[in-house]
Amino acid sequence: EQSSIFDNMKQLVIIFGMVVLSSCGDKTAESEESKSNDKQEVKDIPDDQKITRHIQTDLNLTAANKYSVKKFKADLNGDDIEDVIITVNLLERALNEGIRTDRAEKMAEMGYMGYYNYLYFMDGLTKEISPGEVVASSPMFQLDVNFEKILGGPNKDFTVDYRVRNMQRRKFFTILGGRPVEVCQAIIFDGLGTPNTEAYHIEYEDGTVNDYNDIVEYEATLEDMEIINLDSSYYFIPTITSTGKEHRRWHYSPSQRKYFTVKN
Repeated sequence: EQSSIFDNMKQLVIIFGMVVLSSCGDKTAESEESKSNDKQEVKDIPDDQKITRHIQTDLNLTAANKYSVKKFKADLNGDDIEDVIITVNLLERALNEGIRTDRAEKMAEMGYMGYYNYLYFMDGLTKEISPGEVVASSPMFQLDVNFEKILGGPNKDFTVDYRVRNMQRRKFFTILGGRPVEVCQAIIFDGLGTPNTEAYHIEYEDGTVNDYNDIVEYEATLEDMEIINLDSSYYFIPTITSTGKEHRRWHYSPSQRKYFTVKN
């Protein structure tokens, strides 16, 4: 009889264990299914909504904040699907910070130079968006993106022009590992609206040390113009004319993933 009681108890324990395992299994399955659905929802939302959500979260923005977004599309990784370069301009944030900190006059004098221009990359296939890259510059001038075959390979690369007061600079990017990587930087012009100007014309030429293109700067002349004040200078796109005289040649190092130069 005692043995029978123990046998009955063992059966109850086994049955109880099976119920618990079944319950845990159901919850795990439900949890995995829920996660899968969440991922599917994020993946299936339209690109524009995903980009907006990503930018607002990354830059701590709300729908009430005014900011400017531009999208530039091209196949940048050779999969025959258009990728997207996204630029974000936070001019209103710059103006508000100047007022809030009582530094509006000083910030205006410097063209509101700061962290107010951002760059993002969205892979057209995976819809993954890279972390934002700040381009320290004046938000009075929105980032200017152009697609080029910088390295000379089968895929497109891109450049980003930005302003710091009356100087314009250019960053050169390629896509590596699903995100933009800066490979070079150069001055396009400086001293706009002053008697002391410098300017350079950029060309991509066959590599002289390896199979990658060289980036070549040629001395150039900058269009003469009278700038009434610094603010107005951001709306001028001056004409740059090459003299044909080589100023500097950049060579790409695949191991360093950067361009290096020897100045003439």
